Amino acid sequence: MDYKNIREIFDKIIEIHNLEKDEELAELLQVNFNTLKSWLQRKHIPYKDREKVYNALSINQINTNQKETNFYSIPKLNISASAGGGNELIGLEEYETGEMLELSKAFFKTIPKNVKAIRVDDYSMIPMLLPDSWVIFEEVHEYQGDGLYILNFDNQLMVKLLQLDPISKILDIISVNKDYKSYSIDLKDSQIELIIQGKVLRSII
Repeated sequence: MDYKNIREIFDKIIEIHNLEKDEELAELLQVNFNTLKSWLQRKHIPYKDREKVYNALSINQINTNQKETNFYSIPKLNISASAGGGNELIGLEEYETGEMLELSKAFFKTIPKNVKAIRVDDYSMIPMLLPDSWVIFEEVHEYQGDGLYILNFDNQLMVKLLQLDPISKILDIISVNKDYKSYSIDLKDSQIELIIQGKVLRSII
């Protein structure tokens, strides 16, 4: 590394990390901005700090930063949500294994919060969802408008379309595939346990 042209080195780091100003460069290198300016004025970087500059120029570091910038890491659950009869449920937190699903930020319209990924089983949502599709859902526990939801329906985990009649308070739990049964629940009188576990944001078929 040619330390006689510190400005050129710093400009290269700024370019490859998509930075805009020296203050951001100082933050990347984890040094005080005044320290950075002193390096430029003296045209010298102390030996103890040169590793930071090497790391900022390394391809591995660049790729890691780009991945962190452009992708979300979403926890995968090791249980499937049935599109048909369902699977017994003990609690979603019990099924997190640490394995992540990496998805581009361009996949989402807004920044997702508290999201998880779960695999779909069965055929009742064909053609909307196929067996072994993955759905990305935000953990919510209340109805948030018509759409696709992950449900604990009578202690069975499933993915279904929900539509609510706001006047009659009848909730339709819909299977897209007409060969499978759909359900209607009167929310005013029903004794059936229905717990919303999340609303689906995106699917990977």
